Amino acid sequence: MSTTARSGPHRPPTLRDVAGIAGVSIKTVSNVVHEYPHVSEATRERVRAAIAQVGYRPQVAAQQLRTGESGLITLALPSLAFTYFSHLAQAFIEEAQRRGQTALLHSTRAGSEEERNVLEGFKRVLGDGVVFSPLLLEEERIAALERTSQPTVFIGEHLPETLPQGCDYVKIDNVSAAHDATAHLLETGRRKVAFIGQITTAVGAQPHSSGTLRRDGYLSALAEHGIDPREAIVQEVADWHRSDGLAGAEALLERGIDVDGLVCANDELAIGALAALRRAGRRVPEDVAVIGYDDVPDALFTAPPLSSISPDKEALARTALDLLTERVRGHDGPPRVVLTPYTLVVRESTAPPGPAPETAAAPPAEKEPAR
Repeated sequence: MSTTARSGPHRPPTLRDVAGIAGVSIKTVSNVVHEYPHVSEATRERVRAAIAQVGYRPQVAAQQLRTGESGLITLALPSLAFTYFSHLAQAFIEEAQRRGQTALLHSTRAGSEEERNVLEGFKRVLGDGVVFSPLLLEEERIAALERTSQPTVFIGEHLPETLPQGCDYVKIDNVSAAHDATAHLLETGRRKVAFIGQITTAVGAQPHSSGTLRRDGYLSALAEHGIDPREAIVQEVADWHRSDGLAGAEALLERGIDVDGLVCANDELAIGALAALRRAGRRVPEDVAVIGYDDVPDALFTAPPLSSISPDKEALARTALDLLTERVRGHDGPPRVVLTPYTLVVRESTAPPGPAPETAAAPPAEKEPAR
């Protein structure tokens, strides 16, 4: 009776286990695993059968020693509770899989200390490099860093003009995108267009925060269309959730400001604003046009469907992983900044205001039949 090597209930199978079953050396098993050519086909098939029998998988550490790469990348995002970030994470996962890589998700929702942990390289190395979207770190802290401790590609906003060595930055032009969203409302005939967004972050006003950049795009569109930016209607909110959009729109209405358009800094805020307008009896788009930013799936199912800025998340993931791979494989040039595209998606929430409904005329009186 043949003896089969066992890996034990708590130990993953090893090269030694495979070698014992196949009756070959550990070196031969390694050659088959790494697809070296100098192994006979018969031996190769025997080793593959043994691998399948015990369920052996090469260890990442061993691969990293051999090639210098683990095939793992870390994606550090502020929170998957936001629909935009969860869909962005999926785009990264799918792009990594197409490349034979594995994306490890890391949430920095715990706060600025966790973001510093990512920036400074984690307590343990998590893969070959990191794609990082900071939210709570002060821009000055990032600018003061001479070099990132591992290959890093930043995404999102909240980044200073001066970046550390060893990193790159992939972003969408937030100013241009918010300008286009605002210009769209103005070009439909709206003239009292307000902006709802978070300007002051948890670490104070940051010049390159999402809310600040999108507000700046809003202001530039007003100026371009002959509206004095000093007359801008900016409603700041505490955060980026639907409840903040609801509160922001209600605050505008309570102030008695008669707006006919709302540019919301993200779709979550816009969905909240739609609820506030509905409660107040304001019709969308007849009375107020509303546009958001991010083009989350729920934008199709609001009443009415929400116009939005749609960032190309797939292009962002593809570009970020291209740059990260180059860094992992030795590129050490100065930081690169790459813009990825966006699209203005127009739906019913920003339809041009139609003519006021006419009062129905009274039906003519019936004539007496001729006698």
